[in-house]
Amino acid sequence: MTLLLPTQPAGGADVAALRTATSLVVLAQSTYSSLAALPVGGGERALPVVRDLVTAAVSQLGDARDALSSATTGAGGRAQTDPDPAYGSVVAQALPTVRTPADVVGLALTLEDVLAQTLVADAAGLSTPALRATALRYGQAAASRKASLLVVNSLLSSGRADLVVAPPDLTTLPAAVGTVGFPDTRFPTAKASPPEEGSG
Repeated sequence: MTLLLPTQPAGGADVAALRTATSLVVLAQSTYSSLAALPVGGGERALPVVRDLVTAAVSQLGDARDALSSATTGAGGRAQTDPDPAYGSVVAQALPTVRTPADVVGLALTLEDVLAQTLVADAAGLSTPALRATALRYGQAAASRKASLLVVNSLLSSGRADLVVAPPDLTTLPAAVGTVGFPDTRFPTAKASPPEEGSG
């Protein structure tokens, strides 16, 4: 019988995945901070709901960064402080074009989608229950922000910015709003960043 040995120890695989996930969190937090500084993201032209989503995300992603960094050092690696290189270029191109609340939501959606998918995909390969729980906790948080952004995006895309309020008047919302935040019957991971992407 031939035994196939892994090409790297579990700790090395854990560290690579955690560093890449952290790089996405660093990028997302930095992007939200940049969006908050824009008139349509956190300033006088921002929709209050969008402003609140942006502000909350900065804080939540700070918690995620700290937790993932701690998990990385606990797994024997060096905490990641650099933003993800692949999506960093996407953000660099997109930020100067942000002019409307819909642009804010669209850029945030891109990052939350890849972050959620990466953390969910990573969870299956991490070597301990504690690491898997950490990845899933912050993957769930990213998926929750994505769901909220999808609802807002749907309303803005249909020209109903007037309905983007909290709390919403449920009697005026389109029926599709009830499901638009959860478009998948099974959570996708096809857009997950590979572990080596931001682990360098």
